[in-house]
Amino acid sequence: MNFSLVTLTDEDLNQYKADMQEAFQKGFEDVFGKTEDIILPEKDIDNSLNEKGSVAYKAVVDGEMVGGAVVVIDEKTQHNHLDFLYVKYGT
Repeated sequence: MNFSLVTLTDEDLNQYKADMQEAFQKGFEDVFGKTEDIILPEKDIDNSLNEKGSVAYKAVVDGEMVGGAVVVIDEKTQHNHLDFLYVKYGT
C-alpha cells in the first residue's frame, strides 16, 4: 500500500466535495436514520476552502483519492484548526 497526503488540486475539487458530502451524509444517516436534508451543504465546504490560511489535502492510497482534510493555518498566531476531516464512503 502506498499512502500520501498531498495538496488538493483544482482538478480534484468537484470529486473531493462530492466524496466529502457523501461521507458526512452516510455518517449522519447511519446514526440518525435517513433524511432528505443535506447534512453538509457545498457552501459550507466552499466557506472553509476560501477561509484565509485554508489548505486542503487529499489522502491518496495507491493512486486513488480516499479522503481528505481542510486545515486553517494562522501564521501569525499559530492557532491552527482542522475544519474538515473525512474518509471516502466505502473505503
